[in-house]
Amino acid sequence: MRSTSPDSKVLQIFESLRQAMLSNDTETLRFHIAEDYRGSDAGGRMHGREEYLAAYGPGGVSLTRFEVSDLHTVAWIDTVLVSGIVELRGAYQDQQFEHRSRFLDVYRQRDWAWQLVASSVTDIV
Repeated sequence: MRSTSPDSKVLQIFESLRQAMLSNDTETLRFHIAEDYRGSDAGGRMHGREEYLAAYGPGGVSLTRFEVSDLHTVAWIDTVLVSGIVELRGAYQDQQFEHRSRFLDVYRQRDWAWQLVASSVTDIV
């Protein structure tokens, strides 16, 4: 039996998270984002898991585009870094937005699953 490499498993989770953000599927987000998650947005504001989930809940972000390029991974036994460029388009409340950003996500394997534990986004101008 062939085992799945950590980076290929994490890329499957990354895609699941991408689809969940496009469809505002907060249950999938809750499953794949660690309770102790910490992230920073393009404005430098820090947020935790609950703020992340609230952003994609009712009345939150509505994405019409989420394209990823220049995707790279670095894997260790229980940690995988995923970096790349993301192009987002959508609305938050009544405000339309469009961003092109670099991102860095950190995934850790915990007892039973890989989860997103940290992320950072920087706008490309």
